[in-house]
Amino acid sequence: MSFLSLGLTEAQPAIVGAGFWIRFLARALDTIYGFLFGYIAGFTGGVALAILQAHALVTPGWHQRLVASPASRIVLSLLGAILYHTFCEGLSGASLGKLMCGLRVLSDDLTPCRLRPALIRSLAYYVDGLVFGVVAYLSMDKTPMRQRHGDHWAHTVVVKNSQAPETSKPSDLRLLAALAAGSSAWVLSIFVGVVWAGY
Repeated sequence: MSFLSLGLTEAQPAIVGAGFWIRFLARALDTIYGFLFGYIAGFTGGVALAILQAHALVTPGWHQRLVASPASRIVLSLLGAILYHTFCEGLSGASLGKLMCGLRVLSDDLTPCRLRPALIRSLAYYVDGLVFGVVAYLSMDKTPMRQRHGDHWAHTVVVKNSQAPETSKPSDLRLLAALAAGSSAWVLSIFVGVVWAGY
């Protein structure tokens, strides 16, 4: 007796977590994207400081102050990266790098990821990323769904987009809105860091 005669369909293949190297590539692509933000925000911040100096709102020497105090720029750039991943993954399940690599972040029950879990996994990346990602690699190697520590703490998984349930896939408009929100947050954070350091 066949499955069709019983009214059954063949079983769907089991969903598996995305591997370390494809996720590494997605993060690398996001980092390159972030460098673009750095150039845009750095240039715009420099122009803003020059305008402020021309109106006597910033004292001369902001170039030297900018170089001498990188802490605020670094902290706000990291904050921007966290916000970028949080908005992109929490609103649409994917950053630009993950979209390019065909990946999707989901809750571990395969429903769409939300902002809070996305924030937890984004913060945890700075633990998982230690020693060039060895911490994440070792964690992922121990679980069937290849979850890094951030995924465990946030109750999320990263899967191939082709395996994600249709109900968990956002519309194109939502994808664009999430990418715009995340990208804007990253650019604004870097811009504020540049202006603050030079002020």
